[in-house]
Amino acid sequence: MITSPKDKSTLIGQMLMVGLQGTSPEDAKSFFNSLDERSIGGVILYDQNMTSTPPSSHNILSPAQVKAFNETLQSLSETPLLIGVDQEGGQVNRLKKEYGFPATKSWAHLGKINDLEETRKQAERTAQTLSDHGFNLNFAPVLDLSTNSSSFIAKKERCSSNNPNIVFKHAKVLIDSHLKYRVLTVGKHFPGQGSSGEDTHEGFIDVSDSWSDIELIPYRQLIENQSLNAVMTSHLFHRGLDPDHPATLSFNILNKLLRKELEFSGIIFSDDPQMKAISDHYDLKKTLELMINAGVDIFCFGNNLIYDPDIVEKVHMTINQLLEEESISEYQLRASFHKIMNFKSIIGLV
Repeated sequence: MITSPKDKSTLIGQMLMVGLQGTSPEDAKSFFNSLDERSIGGVILYDQNMTSTPPSSHNILSPAQVKAFNETLQSLSETPLLIGVDQEGGQVNRLKKEYGFPATKSWAHLGKINDLEETRKQAERTAQTLSDHGFNLNFAPVLDLSTNSSSFIAKKERCSSNNPNIVFKHAKVLIDSHLKYRVLTVGKHFPGQGSSGEDTHEGFIDVSDSWSDIELIPYRQLIENQSLNAVMTSHLFHRGLDPDHPATLSFNILNKLLRKELEFSGIIFSDDPQMKAISDHYDLKKTLELMINAGVDIFCFGNNLIYDPDIVEKVHMTINQLLEEESISEYQLRASFHKIMNFKSIIGLV
């Protein structure tokens, strides 16, 4: 039973990862002051501010700058934060060479040469770079298969192979290499976005006629090897898997398929609910209700497609309202809280 407002804030807050604006320790302090003592579980950093035209600098300017920024963020949080970034390599690469960070190879390049030692070398370099600069979470590896060469994912060289066994082997090396440097990883985008020719940032995508259950194989193999600690959902729609909801909001896909059939017991992250595939069709309250009831543990509001300075307050208030209306249960929040604490404990954060 929730015993105090602070207890409730902690339960809700650990489920929230959010993007923020700023680059300096002073900006980090201003961000935490704006939370008005509301809890969060993590932050996600970007190098470019996509809310401006053209995109401008955002959180990452240089190695020394981002290290100081992350250290300040971590110091201001009562519960240690997940500090995450999309550092897949190649085109999806927030810590870029031009900012003073080591160059990276794309996931597609590593899959093409299919040399596990080269993947290990690249992954360890990435993981050490992240760890040295205050990051403890990488939104990688991409487990999508390159089954559609014209897909949004494949065009950006984010898929390592159309062979699920190759994807599995390289993903396991990447995950193990990151844990060596105390960096957590997130496999994405469940249940597989490789067949899609469209981008969920821009709108609704239907893969009912293109998706195949071969796309589950990398997840299944990593789960069987006890290597997959976290998964990020896709916003894709598949009427055969769920006739009503996209994957991020789907009890059938996240609970029945991922949790029950594949026996996944780790963390489920949502992809950004501010993407148009979700935000054009559902308001915040319905989105949170469906995500929690589907089994999402952490909502990743990037806050970089649109910037909402009040998103933390809105999420806390909305979840409190859902609890009062009994649309969600305290049990669900506590179950996610325990999974999140176990996830953070893998690298000694808590």
